[in-house]
Amino acid sequence: MAQLISGKAYSLSEIFCGENDKVIIPDLQRDYCWGNPISDNAEDSLASSFIDSILRLEKSQEITMGLIYGYYDKVLTPYHLQLCDGQQRLTTLFLIIGVINRMLPGNKYRDLLISNFELLEDDNEPHLLYGIRESSLYFLSDLTLHYFLKDSLSVNELGDQSWFLNSYHHDPTIASIIRALTTIECKLKDCKNLELLGDFLILKLKFLFYDMDNRQNGEETFVVINTTGEPLTANQNLKPQIMMANPSYSRCTNDSQNGVFNAAQDWEIMETWFWKHRKKNEYDTSTEGMLAFLHCVRILESGDESSWYKNYEISNDKFPLSISMDTIWKWFCAYKRMYETDYVRLFTPKVNYPETQSHYTQKELYSILPTMVYCAKYPEASVNNIQRVYHILCNMARYRSVYRSPKNEAINVPGYRMCELIKSLPGEDILGLLELPKFDVEEEISKLTFIKTTAVDEEQRRLIEVLFAEAEDFSIYDGQIQTLVTWSNGCYNRLSELFNAIKELWIIGASRNKLRQALLAYGIDGYPMDTGTANLTLCSKTEWRTLFEQNGESILSFIQTFIEERSLDSIIKNNIDRNSLYNPLIQNIDYLDFAQDHKIRVYAQNVIEVMEKTRANGNYKLFHNGEVFEKTLVKMDSWGGFRIWSDGNISVFYAKSSMYNITLDMNIENDGYRIIAWLDRAPNKTSVRPSALKDLGFDNVEGVWSLPIIASPKQAKEKFSYITYELDKKMLDS
Repeated sequence: MAQLISGKAYSLSEIFCGENDKVIIPDLQRDYCWGNPISDNAEDSLASSFIDSILRLEKSQEITMGLIYGYYDKVLTPYHLQLCDGQQRLTTLFLIIGVINRMLPGNKYRDLLISNFELLEDDNEPHLLYGIRESSLYFLSDLTLHYFLKDSLSVNELGDQSWFLNSYHHDPTIASIIRALTTIECKLKDCKNLELLGDFLILKLKFLFYDMDNRQNGEETFVVINTTGEPLTANQNLKPQIMMANPSYSRCTNDSQNGVFNAAQDWEIMETWFWKHRKKNEYDTSTEGMLAFLHCVRILESGDESSWYKNYEISNDKFPLSISMDTIWKWFCAYKRMYETDYVRLFTPKVNYPETQSHYTQKELYSILPTMVYCAKYPEASVNNIQRVYHILCNMARYRSVYRSPKNEAINVPGYRMCELIKSLPGEDILGLLELPKFDVEEEISKLTFIKTTAVDEEQRRLIEVLFAEAEDFSIYDGQIQTLVTWSNGCYNRLSELFNAIKELWIIGASRNKLRQALLAYGIDGYPMDTGTANLTLCSKTEWRTLFEQNGESILSFIQTFIEERSLDSIIKNNIDRNSLYNPLIQNIDYLDFAQDHKIRVYAQNVIEVMEKTRANGNYKLFHNGEVFEKTLVKMDSWGGFRIWSDGNISVFYAKSSMYNITLDMNIENDGYRIIAWLDRAPNKTSVRPSALKDLGFDNVEGVWSLPIIASPKQAKEKFSYITYELDKKMLDS
């Protein structure tokens, strides 16, 4: 094939031809991607749509498919067309021709796939070559030889062949080509005249060629085309721009690679790494990881805090070309070190880039960015030290506000300030934070101080760190264990003893209510705990930690008692007070099981309300003088439930008839309970005859219908219930 002439139209038979002529996809190009689904929520690919449109075309007429842009290196490879635009279309057409060739007898279109010279005398290079990475280059050769020129393999068997190199599994171009081949075979299996289709493709489809003259013009045109036409992903679009902006970039290595790498090669290394560490899903690519990393780089290179504020959560942002390839590579090495570190020792989740957005959340950035700064500052840092840095950041993100300040407040980006602290570390050890006045997080200071003053060697330090991490991860703590550290008085054995007891006592499950009984019996100060609302809490989740912080000495005494006695039943038995306000709850665990949200109220005159879930529209039980008063003490359909009213000084039990003009109160008095009937609170309802009240033992004293004092709470409860049922009967009988 002679060089294509700018401005002329060429068929595929004129593009894919010649003994040593090649169409090269140069390293400035993006990966082949038309085999991939159009979006996460779609199954169709651009390759699928492209084939459908071709199958609909009139096969007897010529059609121009548009422009292709390229250039020739007239000195080194004068017959190798370096393609700048048209990659996706030409690659897909090459694949279609290959599939048709294997579906027809006699290798009819072999010459468009590979020349006789290459096949018989040279390196078996097909007419289409990918210069993006070596694996893509070799794969197209293998694909042509073992698949397009033979019909013994199915596309599903490609990955099992001996020639299918391990690197092929990690190449996004290859993955997309295989998807495209699957689509092509499916589309063509019902084609009734493959030869007519093949001849149409190689003879009737034509492309206008535009010569870019040289590589520089080709790169510039690639950028223009792909920033004004169909948008590329950030890493695909950035590659040629970074190459142009860093023409003199060079990285020398003295390791096993032992070579000099330019910007394109290092970019390929990064893309390959992100491909290997991609999300393993049906439509996996390296894009998400690369975008998340580039966003981190942009933030880290933003400068001052106000610039960080602007860039912290920007999606689809343009990457500044002022950030050099040297800087990108530096941050990549730091990011790679951080990402590949295993944090399981300290119960910390490994770094995982986001699946549904192009950058990490602010909470994730708070841990990731300072760790990247650390890894860049100390490239030879030990794994243990990287774990320590990332762990303390992740732990602080549990309980501190790590989000940038609202727009109407002074600028505050916690991630920026943490990065500045890491930059100020006096050495590789995270204990150096103790020397920085601006590090004022008391929770972490207490733990770092404990380690510094207690650990006698690296082995004991790791033991302490693991115990701290396990405690932080324990359900009641949510990262904050300062009370536990304080209680241990700088002694590792005491720390371990206390935490083991806490784990045993506060383990999730039914035993928590046995623990609540023991705490009530023991008489822990401030328990049940005031929540600042009308409710008290028997504690759940992180409320326990608050109880520890507010009533440390009393809780520590309880834990020590458990360590000595090893039995909650023993604690309950030895401390029970029959006159305790909470004695019913201590005596009967069913009441605590009933309180699903562990909330109670204490009213005037020592009335306790235990709520099943919430007070509004919820079920509850009322307790007084050791007796339980159920909501269903009265008929729900006619009285609406047994309730309580309190003004802070007195409490009154009551039930209101839903049919008649009567409300029953049960007042709590010094020597018992007095039941009172009110006949004037619902004048629109049917009146109750006074004779009905007299029959039930009520007397009218100064206009108030009441019963004599009942001393026993149980008898008072039974009498109240009896009256409501009898009144219903009497009113119905009348």
